[in-house]
Amino acid sequence: MKLRLALFVGTLLLAAPANAERLKFDHRLSPPLKAVFDGGDPAMIDFNDKNPRYVTDLIAIQGKSAKDWIEALLIVARTPDKKVRTVAEWVAELQAEGQRRCASQFRTLAEDPASTTFERRSSGCASGYPPVALYRVVAGKNSLFLLGFLHKAEPSPQEEEQWRAVLASATID
Repeated sequence: MKLRLALFVGTLLLAAPANAERLKFDHRLSPPLKAVFDGGDPAMIDFNDKNPRYVTDLIAIQGKSAKDWIEALLIVARTPDKKVRTVAEWVAELQAEGQRRCASQFRTLAEDPASTTFERRSSGCASGYPPVALYRVVAGKNSLFLLGFLHKAEPSPQEEEQWRAVLASATID
């Protein structure tokens, strides 16, 4: 069972559309995230590849499962399309979605030619929509990737520091 889950986790960490680009990051920089992977509970991971052009993984870090979480990591591998072709366009889409759902403030934390890391703080959100998120959108040659830490409460400064370290470790292979 542990071997199967380890192989599955390895696959989801490298999830990408069929063009072979992969997003890699160091999950060990967040001990709670590492504990989820080491724990081997498949209920903590929701992998969705129904649309091969938009593959998602949601990993519950705190909570009962990937369906009932307090803190989670979202991983998305996306093939650019007419609507979203660049990091900037995806960031704009995410920010518009945040504003549509509830009053949101955004702050860019880091930016380079191939990626943007930003924070979303929202208030007055409907139940289930996390009011705190930290995202990194990264462009490969043929794909776009997103890593997002989501929290339904207020994360501790230590949690946010770990999130930033994990996001900063992300690279395209």
